[in-house]
Amino acid sequence: MGLRTTLLIALLTFVCHLHAHQSSDFWILTNPEAPFVVQDDKGKMHGYAVDLVHGVLAEAGIEQDILAAPWERVEKEARTKANVLVFALAKTPERDPNYHWITPITANVFSLFAKKSSNVKISSMSQLYRLKPISVLRDDVRHNILLQQNIANISAAASWQDALDLVLNDDAKAIFFSDAGIEFFCKKQINRCADLERVFIYQKTYSYLVLSKPGTDESLVEKLQIAAEKYKASAEFNNMANFWLARYAKEVTIPMHLEDGTLNLWKK
Repeated sequence: MGLRTTLLIALLTFVCHLHAHQSSDFWILTNPEAPFVVQDDKGKMHGYAVDLVHGVLAEAGIEQDILAAPWERVEKEARTKANVLVFALAKTPERDPNYHWITPITANVFSLFAKKSSNVKISSMSQLYRLKPISVLRDDVRHNILLQQNIANISAAASWQDALDLVLNDDAKAIFFSDAGIEFFCKKQINRCADLERVFIYQKTYSYLVLSKPGTDESLVEKLQIAAEKYKASAEFNNMANFWLARYAKEVTIPMHLEDGTLNLWKK
């Protein structure tokens, strides 16, 4: 076998390996949720989380389009099918055994918010029955937390803005959300939100890039985890993160800072 033939075979093998997951056997799903995943009028997605995922995939030598779907569909696909990459999924004890956790994207604090004038006093989740009702985004991780706590007085909304409006319009007693979320959705209605306050902190939660478990090749898991570690250690990642931090500082009121490759959604 000549040198040219050997090189050609090596090149073809590399190309086939590079595009191994460019097929219907590999899916990348997310639910667009501003400001970290935003879908424009042409269906293209932008944001810090999107660029992070693209960077990890490039490091792993994988090219694949990101598809948008409702959270319920996203989670169902990732729970039941092989080779489904999903972001950004909040990590909880219940979800932990169901996915391969590739790398954290953001860290946030889940809290309960109510109007100061409501005089809500809560010191534990067991006291949430006092609040009728509690608004939350339907099928969000916080909705599931309330259901797991056997909270019956839930008002599940189709969007976070709708969930917030329920509290602002006195149709709900409190909202189970986050500091960053409140800051973001209140930016255009500061006066209406002026009476809101955090009344209970639940926990710090990380959102992740995850890979489905059923039928997924372990080598793909390792490949993506190594790629994520390398990308986050690169100058390219720092440049990308600093770009979005500067942009978000101008466009949104969410306090945030980068630490150990994770975007923390609170003041440093």
